[in-house]
Order: sequence, then structure tokens, then C-alpha cells
Amino acid sequence: MSFDTLLANKPQSIQQIAMQLKGLALRTDKHIQEHVYGGEKVKVALYSIGNINNVLFGIQPAEKCCILYLHFTETADTMSLKLEGDGKHAKHVKIAEMTEELALELKQVMKNILKASKVH
Repeated sequence: MSFDTLLANKPQSIQQIAMQLKGLALRTDKHIQEHVYGGEKVKVALYSIGNINNVLFGIQPAEKCCILYLHFTETADTMSLKLEGDGKHAKHVKIAEMTEELALELKQVMKNILKASKVH
């Protein structure tokens, strides 16, 4: 399964946000790997480093937003992001519009998560 499969039948604006998030994730470190999973209804791209189980981020395009999953949020500085969820391994933020300011903040948060992942 490819990243393009995630984008199929999603609105153009959501596709653009997903591609921006993918770019931010992959540029965090040259060793980050992308793995796309999913079934008929739910598909997600996970970004890991070192091994497939060391997940840092996830991207799930939905109809009205992109859901960005962030791991290591208990130790990484997530700045002013409004995290949701009470998952044991990840929290998420819903992104319906990407501004330059948000992109810069996400870039820094992703770097913070990368650092936090190396402590574990």
C-alpha cells in the first residue's frame, strides 16, 4: 500500500495537508521510514526510526481534516498544539488548515519527539 492510497477520494485540501505533513515527517531525520497500513475504511501512514516499532508520528487523512498522531508526547515539548485523545502510546491533533506558523511549530514538535524517542 502506498501513501497515494491514503489520499484516494479525499478532498484536494486534505490531500495537500497530508502531503505537507508527510514532508515534515520525512525531513525530521534522514533515517525515518514510512509504512502505510490499513483496510477498506481506515488507513494510516506511520513514521518510525531505528526499527518499525519505534513509531514517532502517524498521518490519517479524513474527510474534513488530517489527523496527526504524535508519540512520546509525555516527554516531548508539544508547544502550543492542542492534543486530543487519551491513548497510551499517542495523542493526536486534527489539522483542517495548514498555515506557515503551524508548519513551523509542527516541524519543531517533530524534532522534539525525535529527541524524546532517543532517550527511551
